[in-house]
Amino acid sequence: MTEKDDLAIMGESAILGVAVKTVSATEIKNRLGQYLGRVAVEPVAIEKNGRPVAVLLSFEEYELLQRSDDSFWGQAALAAEAEGFLSAEDSLKYLQDGASAEDRAAS
Repeated sequence: MTEKDDLAIMGESAILGVAVKTVSATEIKNRLGQYLGRVAVEPVAIEKNGRPVAVLLSFEEYELLQRSDDSFWGQAALAAEAEGFLSAEDSLKYLQDGASAEDRAAS
């Protein structure tokens, strides 16, 4: 199969504002090795019954997304703490002290 044939089978989709190639789940099943090679260049959206259900992407892209997500939530936690929310240590202490007081009141 040539690259021209690939493009005839694959459509395009806009997922989260990013244009990606789309392919049916059946096509992925029949030519997984070929699409594993393709994800080194770009992600591939997988459709089932005409609806996007998954995205096949390179492991490097996955790691980048994970690091980005971790960074986002880390920054959000720091911002929340700076605004006066309790730190993880203070939250734990508050919960432990509260449990101790409830235990004492129950006895």
